[in-house]
Amino acid sequence: MIADLYTPVTGHAVAGAVPGIESAGRFGERAALQHGWREWLARALGREDLAGAAPACIAAAAADVAPDGPPAGAGGTLWIATPLQLTAGAARLYLDHRGVLRLPRAELAALAAAFQDTFAVSGCSLTPLSSGDFLLRTAGIAPVATIEPARCAGNDVAEALPRGAAAAPLRRLVAEIEMWLHGQPLNEARVRRGEPPVTTLWPWGAEGRAVQPERREARATLRAFGADPYVSGLWCLQADLCRALPPRLQDVLADERASGVVLVVEAGRELQPDRHDTLNQSLARLDARFVSPALQALRRGEVGSVTLIANDTRITLRRRSHLRLWRRPRAGLRSFA
Repeated sequence: MIADLYTPVTGHAVAGAVPGIESAGRFGERAALQHGWREWLARALGREDLAGAAPACIAAAAADVAPDGPPAGAGGTLWIATPLQLTAGAARLYLDHRGVLRLPRAELAALAAAFQDTFAVSGCSLTPLSSGDFLLRTAGIAPVATIEPARCAGNDVAEALPRGAAAAPLRRLVAEIEMWLHGQPLNEARVRRGEPPVTTLWPWGAEGRAVQPERREARATLRAFGADPYVSGLWCLQADLCRALPPRLQDVLADERASGVVLVVEAGRELQPDRHDTLNQSLARLDARFVSPALQALRRGEVGSVTLIANDTRITLRRRSHLRLWRRPRAGLRSFA
């Protein structure tokens, strides 16, 4: 899964820069994912019971926090809160692909403790997640539809902010969090190190069924790699862990304990600190590290199938898919448009 690549994609990746992605788009079977890749993945694991569940409830499994209340027993709404660096312009609020931040464990713990000192009186709490996000619990704020930040990356986020009377309490809380973050010592330290500051915590994933999912016994299953709060929670529910993304695909293909491998990659993570680095270059590196090697392994018969997902589109290839030579090639990411 390329987890942070959404419309418009037609202008991304010049022809020849992403040969694996282009080959997948030409020869694979294409299908739209009406409910997004996370629900598709849950169903692929046999977890139909999670269909329609709020993503935050699944992410909570990795934090070992019950969706129906914290250990103290107080109620509240669960959200995934992703640290972001937003750039304010004269007429827009912009989220660069680099602006979706994954904080290390120590910084997550420091922010969560500082948050407790300021916001506990209002019934709010932060719990660090292994993905580099937080689980946010709010009291007196009803679940409303919010867009996950990955769907806003590379765009103006002003239109993505929740609107209406029902969203007013959440917007007020986010505004208070942004003012609180502005004076945090952690941000001052990040800036001194040349790292982007955390300018907001973006809440999402509360909409859907509030569930306390069943945890299942360990069994041979797909192995997951990447940094995504939902995937981390989903694998915890399968008595397994979502592991750090490997440097290259070959590092995980030899694992005989797995019936398959799930990789959650982000174009933003591949962007180098140099501000001149482009999204095309990022996608080319992802292609070279994961997509092209997967297709090569498929043609050698080392794997039975390869599925590539981006922009709510699934493309699946099997061992003889590359023989469909009558299909016309599509440059760049046009197969996902």
